[in-house]
Amino acid sequence: MRGEKKNPAGRKWCHWSLVGCRLCAVAAWLAPGLPASAQSTGNTFWQRQSIYQIITDRFYDGDLSNDSADGNYDPAGHRGTSVHGGDFKGIEEKLDYIKSLGATAIWISPVVLNARGEFHGYAGLDFYKVDPHWGTLADLQQLVQAAHARGILVIDDIVVNHGGNLVDSGDPGYPAFKSPPAGYHLRFRNPARQYPPPFDLNATNLSLTNLFHNNGFIQDYHDPVQVELGELSGLDDFRTETPYVREQMTRIYQYWIREAGFDGFRIDTAKHVEMGFWQEWCPAIRAFAAAQGKPDFFMFGEVLDHSDAKCGSYTGKMNTRPFKLDSVLDYPLYFKVHSTLAGATGGTEQIAEHYRAVAANYDPAAQNQLVTFLDNHDQPRFLSSPGATTDRLKVALVFLYTARGIPCLYYGTEQAFNGGKDPWDREDMFAGQFEWGPSRGDNFNMTNPLFQLVARLNNFRRLYPALQIGVQSDLWTTAAGPGLFAYTRRLGPQEVFVVLNTAKTNQNLPSCQTIYPTGTKLENLLDPKENLTVLPGGQTSPLVVPGTSAKIFVAISELRPLDPVVSALSPGHDAREIPPTAPMVIHFSQPMDTASVERAFATEPSVKGAFSWSPACDEVRFTPESPGFQPQTMVTVRIGGTARAANSGRTFYAGFESRFGCGKVAGSGQPEQQGAQKPAQPEDR
Repeated sequence: MRGEKKNPAGRKWCHWSLVGCRLCAVAAWLAPGLPASAQSTGNTFWQRQSIYQIITDRFYDGDLSNDSADGNYDPAGHRGTSVHGGDFKGIEEKLDYIKSLGATAIWISPVVLNARGEFHGYAGLDFYKVDPHWGTLADLQQLVQAAHARGILVIDDIVVNHGGNLVDSGDPGYPAFKSPPAGYHLRFRNPARQYPPPFDLNATNLSLTNLFHNNGFIQDYHDPVQVELGELSGLDDFRTETPYVREQMTRIYQYWIREAGFDGFRIDTAKHVEMGFWQEWCPAIRAFAAAQGKPDFFMFGEVLDHSDAKCGSYTGKMNTRPFKLDSVLDYPLYFKVHSTLAGATGGTEQIAEHYRAVAANYDPAAQNQLVTFLDNHDQPRFLSSPGATTDRLKVALVFLYTARGIPCLYYGTEQAFNGGKDPWDREDMFAGQFEWGPSRGDNFNMTNPLFQLVARLNNFRRLYPALQIGVQSDLWTTAAGPGLFAYTRRLGPQEVFVVLNTAKTNQNLPSCQTIYPTGTKLENLLDPKENLTVLPGGQTSPLVVPGTSAKIFVAISELRPLDPVVSALSPGHDAREIPPTAPMVIHFSQPMDTASVERAFATEPSVKGAFSWSPACDEVRFTPESPGFQPQTMVTVRIGGTARAANSGRTFYAGFESRFGCGKVAGSGQPEQQGAQKPAQPEDR
């Protein structure tokens, strides 16, 4: 093909000086000066968001009194019913941590009362009640209100496909799948444990087969009939094609929008429900949310599949008339990212191939708001993948927050969690008993380099709207094996140029086209000492990209000051046996207004002390007065969000918090003594 070259290593090169390249032609969509309104399809509200996914039970225990509310508190256990203690109050307590990370939305696990108090929430029993081990409805409402007060949206994970595992059959052959019209007689496993209304047996529903499919378990996940009619892992499969079940599922989730104030739904097991359900249910939910003052209510589904055609069929009006889901989790991209970025074995060309497939397979309104992710509760952690390293995770995070789509980060990834397959990917974020390696101890460490990278990338998204809603043009890929992936995000006159190198060795990126005129200086946001100059013809100068690294360039004229952050501190987060009068040394990312920092500084318990500053005003030392803190005390250090930078006047995006133990903290244990045995890697289990 004209414009395509190959170097001796067999890598595909797209040279902008040679017109006609199929990757470079994307840039022709946007001529200089194209109005911003023409640069993205549909409502951009959710494209501007950054999601943080939480398993409520594993995040933070803010209320010890509800730990055994279901009688299954098992802090070191890994069964589905093993409650570890995380709750709504715990999430509320850590909202500043989440905001400091830069997230603008949280996705929490299902909230309904589960059949056996399952920690994860995906085995519903009473769909109108909150499971008490997470708290009360009032606690949930307070969490949502507190999140909204900080500008954070709340997404509820919901299930319409199935309930718990209360129903089975005594028929011979059960649970082997039977295709309709054949089926089994259904019964409650324990007559004393039945579903409450609206899924109870009553005058309307005389038989369990009125409510649930009776075809047995899914045995072949490639058979669409089994996928929709069969039981997933033995969970009771609702007969969602019936008017009664559809009406009840509509009423249930309208109730949660009204009562809890949710801003969106992540919808579990969407592909296990027939398409007709989504055609009827989604418009009803969307209209109800709008009537509740939520016109941007967002619904994205889990369609765990490699196929863009399959995933895309659930979006908008693709293949059917009524508008269905707003978006889906971008699983096709996830599998490609796993190959190109985690293991770094596949060529980056496959990412560009996915982007080319999006236009043909997804509703136009969904194409720029697919929810992108590196790992989640159903997939092994990125760092558990064979060959994955922290440096590769850093490159992947740059990709996640600069490429098209709505980025979604799984809790703990910003703290280098490395658990493998379920249940090992559901570690305790707090200092619990189900943890190992990086997840030991308290993990709300706002000075962790990965946390700080994510916070910085989200800061870039706030400062440069092109990274949120700009059109993406892929400039350069590697066809086979690790190598380069280069792209731009363009919004009106603003362009951000991103280059990733997935190879271990240095790679050379030739000149690439840019919208900026000759002589424009570009600066690498990740390394301000590195500059590029636009050459005649509107091309960047050739670039050497070190192995396993990333660069983000913007025009120097577009540069905006970053929000200040705490970049390091001593004692380190969750340190132990610190002397009572040991000084606290706090480093900042830039010179600070000293008075604002001192006003915002506090410890719990409080203690008197003296401040001393470095000449550059980017480091402060606080020394407690003698006798200092009481021994065996956990000390929390806070700097409020009013602390501001000396030069720009910008304040913290959210407050800073850390902690350390003064002497041996009673009952706290040592991080290295806590936690479950470290699991084997996925290939060993």
